[in-house]
Amino acid sequence: MGISVREQRQLWFRRLDRAFWVIWAALLVVLWLAYYRTITASATIAESLIGEQAKCASIVANPLTMSTMGQLLFWSLFALGVSFYAVLIGILHRMVNRFANGRIFVSETLQGVWWMGIFLVVWPFVDTITTNVVAYALYRIGDVKFFLPSYSVDVGNFAGGIFLMALKFVLEHAILLQSENDLTI
Repeated sequence: MGISVREQRQLWFRRLDRAFWVIWAALLVVLWLAYYRTITASATIAESLIGEQAKCASIVANPLTMSTMGQLLFWSLFALGVSFYAVLIGILHRMVNRFANGRIFVSETLQGVWWMGIFLVVWPFVDTITTNVVAYALYRIGDVKFFLPSYSVDVGNFAGGIFLMALKFVLEHAILLQSENDLTI
């Protein structure tokens, strides 16, 4: 006798839950690689370029040559970006863990979807503002040679957040209909 569709789905969610631990470990490796590449790549790239390319590479900010305050600002901005994605992965991991335990249509799931939507809506603005503030501060300190403000907002993240917030209300309505259906039977 085979296993039911529900058991198959729970098995799939358990596997996905285990896969999230691999994602967390991979995140640590990616962080180390990003750090290593940031502190070593500037000198290597600059040495391999000639002429106008070398001049262009010289204007790229190198955290190794920055002042202590500049390095603090640079790595704080880096940590802010990483923490945003870590929070999203954490919320998603908690939701998948609940699904693996058979708790799909519960209020915690709705809260997770809502918070993911909020993060995705707010993040493009926070990212743009903090990047501009840090870039301006680095310019004022003298760690970068020019300041060019960026006004780009990631519309994809914003639209995904709005979608998740709307999905939360659809799921909420589905839970209400399911509970009413359970009461009538």
